[in-house]
Amino acid sequence: MDLSALEAGHPALRALRPHPLGETRPYALPLDASLALFLCRWPTPATLGVAFEGEPDAAQEAALAAALRAWEGAGLGVRFERVGARAEAAIRVRVRDDWITSQADTIADCAVAGAPAPGAERVPGARLVAASIHVARADPHLRETLLHELGHALGFQGHAARGRTLMLARESEVLARARQVSDAQPLDDAALRALYAVPAGAIVARVPLAAAQTRPSDRLAALAAARGLPGPFVRVGDRGGLVWWLDPPGRRLGLRIEGAGDARRHPGALRLVPASRAVEGLLGAPGPAG
Repeated sequence: MDLSALEAGHPALRALRPHPLGETRPYALPLDASLALFLCRWPTPATLGVAFEGEPDAAQEAALAAALRAWEGAGLGVRFERVGARAEAAIRVRVRDDWITSQADTIADCAVAGAPAPGAERVPGARLVAASIHVARADPHLRETLLHELGHALGFQGHAARGRTLMLARESEVLARARQVSDAQPLDDAALRALYAVPAGAIVARVPLAAAQTRPSDRLAALAAARGLPGPFVRVGDRGGLVWWLDPPGRRLGLRIEGAGDARRHPGALRLVPASRAVEGLLGAPGPAG
C-alpha cells in the first residue's frame, strides 16, 4: 500500500519512518460506484471499557492487566477501564476452551457515516466502535498473545513482515518481540504509532467501480436511511470484508465484500454477496449479488 500521499498530508506520519503502516489491511467501503479503502482506529483521547469473559483465572487476569498497561504506555492516547462481563464494553476478551494452544482471533468493527464526498481525504465519521478478542485457555504465552491481539483491536489489521512492532506475522517473532515488553519502559510500537498519527477514516485509495457492483450496498443504504437504521459498519478479514446495517432487534443486515484485497489491480472482481436470507429478501433477488 502506497502511503506517500498520506505522509505528505500528515508530517507526523512521515517523521515516524520507518514504519510498517503500509502493510496494514485497510477497511473497505463500497458505495456509490466507488470503493474507499481507509484506515480506522479509536478516537483519541479515549478510555475504553474492557470485559474479560469465560471465567479467567488469576494468571489470565494478570496477563490481560499487563498487556493493557503496556498499550496504555504506548503514547496512542488510549486508556483502558476494566468492566464486568455484563457491562457495555468497547473490547471483549474471551477465553476459549475449544481452541488449540496459542490460537487467537480478533475482529474490530468500524462505524462510518456514509460514503466520502468526491475529493475528500477521510471517510466521514469513521471510528472503531467494538472489538472482540478470542484466545485459547491453554495458551502458555497468553500475555504475549494478548499484546499482539490488542494491536488488532486498536485498529491494525493484517500483519507486518518486519519492523519494530508487535504486529508481525510469524508467531516466533511476535513472542520474541512481546517478551521484550515490560512495565519498566513505555511500549514503542511503530505500526500503531503510525496508525494513530493520522485521523480515523484517512483514505489510502479510491477504486472506481461499475454502478452494478455497488448496487446491493446502495440499495441497503437507501433502505436503512428510510427506516432510520444504524450504519453502515464495516469489518475487514483475511479473505474479505463485511458491510452492514442494524435493524431494531439488533439483527445484522450485511453484505460480504469479496475481492477487496485485489480491487486496485482488478476492480471488476469485487462482488457484494448477501450475508443472510433476510438481506436476500430485502434486495429482492436470492443468491449472490454484484
